[in-house]
Amino acid sequence: MAGFDAATGRPLSGDDRIAQAIRRLLVTEHSLVMRRDLACALPRIIGAPGNPAIELQFCAAVAEAIHEYEPRVDLISVAFTEGTADGERQLSILATSRETGNGIDLSAPVQ
Repeated sequence: MAGFDAATGRPLSGDDRIAQAIRRLLVTEHSLVMRRDLACALPRIIGAPGNPAIELQFCAAVAEAIHEYEPRVDLISVAFTEGTADGERQLSILATSRETGNGIDLSAPVQ
């Protein structure tokens, strides 16, 4: 099934569409009118002081949301890695597309 890129409006399909859906899922907290059940705990955790317990909560929230709401992927790992800027951390998500069998690698800075 095809969709549209949220940033450009251009057609989007395959693994790129799945990656966009995962990114959107991670910032959604019961805010979609037709999908009130769609939620990730990540928005509630953002801004918490950085420590190993919070990092574990981040990873658990991401893994739970993907497992619950994104059936097109098999999650391989969710982890924090060192970022490029001083003190910056990256949230890294690795998954395999059930549609294509290709790997999906997403990362984003977490501050």
